[in-house]
Amino acid sequence: MKRKKTSVPIIRLRSLLTGVGMITILIAGPLLMVWKQVYITSHSMRIDKLTDSLAVLVKEQTELRLRAERLASAERIEKIARASLSLEYPSSAQIVVVRLPQKNGARQAGWPRELAAFIKRSLFGENG
Repeated sequence: MKRKKTSVPIIRLRSLLTGVGMITILIAGPLLMVWKQVYITSHSMRIDKLTDSLAVLVKEQTELRLRAERLASAERIEKIARASLSLEYPSSAQIVVVRLPQKNGARQAGWPRELAAFIKRSLFGENG
């Protein structure tokens, strides 16, 4: 009989621990589900804000590129150079060719490009 009396507190302790574990699971389960939904919702809202910011930045980037293209147009730069700075294209007498000393192989390798550039300028009338 002594064995039965000593096992009864152990059974009660096991029952108590099992009950506490079950209550913990019953409380923690819904709390974890609610936390998961809050986490998903907050990140979804953050993604929406970042998507809106990205759209605004892409629009601004497009506008800035268009503005840069307008400001960098050759016609505009030429107009400003003539009007504000009184610049004109140089005459043939004003052009000075400066030749840099080259190694033996470099001079021979570069002459086809120089010839092609000369023919291009002659045919298409490019200034400069």
